[in-house]
Amino acid sequence: MKIAGKKIGLSTQIFAAMLLGAVLGIVIGEPMTKVGFIGTIWLNCIKMIVVPMVLVTIVTGVVSQKDMKTLGRISFRIMAYYVITTLVACAIGILVTSIVKPGTIANFTGLASKEVSGSADITVADFFTGMFSSNIIQTFADGNILQTVVIAILLGVAILRMKNPEHKEKAIKGMNVLNDMVFSLINMIMLVSPIGVFFLMGDSFGKYGAGIFTSMATLVGTYYLACLVHVVLVYCTVIWVTAGINPLKFLKDSAELWVYTISTCSSVAAIPINIKVAKEKFNVPETISGFTVPLGSQMNYDGSVILYGCVILFISQTIGVPVTLGTMVKIILMSAILSTGGGGIPGSGIVKLLVMVTAFGLPTEIVGIIAAFYRLFDMGTTTNNCLGDLAGTVFVSKLEDKAAARAKSA
Repeated sequence: MKIAGKKIGLSTQIFAAMLLGAVLGIVIGEPMTKVGFIGTIWLNCIKMIVVPMVLVTIVTGVVSQKDMKTLGRISFRIMAYYVITTLVACAIGILVTSIVKPGTIANFTGLASKEVSGSADITVADFFTGMFSSNIIQTFADGNILQTVVIAILLGVAILRMKNPEHKEKAIKGMNVLNDMVFSLINMIMLVSPIGVFFLMGDSFGKYGAGIFTSMATLVGTYYLACLVHVVLVYCTVIWVTAGINPLKFLKDSAELWVYTISTCSSVAAIPINIKVAKEKFNVPETISGFTVPLGSQMNYDGSVILYGCVILFISQTIGVPVTLGTMVKIILMSAILSTGGGGIPGSGIVKLLVMVTAFGLPTEIVGIIAAFYRLFDMGTTTNNCLGDLAGTVFVSKLEDKAAARAKSA
């Protein structure tokens, strides 16, 4: 799109579409929900390509590594980053909620709850067992991203271990060809992303109206404050210290990503955007981002664990139950474990929140109210999760650059 000879960037188009859709949703109301299916079609097109994209990007990311030692080093660094930032995220959610005390001023008068259904039996054993597929075709058909990630890693390692050099080279070239084809299709889909975002936002605001800004205001405000604190203190600091990137520049250059995640609430669908931003704005090679970003979409849930901490403290404040330091530590540890499980459960975010609240013996009625307005929170959880994936990817990339520089000078 061009105006007066100047090309408008995709992120600007998406942001404008998001605002216009929200405004028309509020002004027009219910009729906007009738055309929301257009946005759903666009989102389905992205989800359609997610499984093959995750498969080929991770396989090409693995086989592009110089050796198994390099792959192991990248894997260790990114996984350590994801685990540490997840623990810190929950602590920040608890700390901010403890300071702001939104539960002491909350008013739930007139808010309707929504029935929350789903299994709460999410165990560590189930999570690790669920990582490994018993039927590769069924995994792809079900769109199980976690199992796809594991399959892709195994295939990539298998290619690296192939004894026949000729066959190995052909396998690597074949995966690179598939990777180019998949991203060509993704670029086609992204060209119409402003249209999809416009109808998705129009549908949401047409459904909830202006009340989407005021209902659950105290909890929503506290949650987004905690997300902002986490982004600035953790992501921006990591990027600043390791890569020398100014925090404001990081937020500005990642705008295409967070505008997209706010409007779509889909971290999996944001994988191609995240890889694109990492490459174009932060010079991260796809050999790294193609591995770390899809992995982060299944391991890194900083935004989600911030919400767990906020909600548990919020409910405790609402009913006047004090939370001890020991309980806070338990919240942090359980959030970190629970956040990585249940990825295949429909509506797993609210289900896992229900598990957390139940585990600490708190009333679950407020979770039902949160479920009715979950998109408000989902915009924050998705955005925080994806920004964490991006920051971690840049972090690992810079460490690899420094390691290469040291090896060259040695």
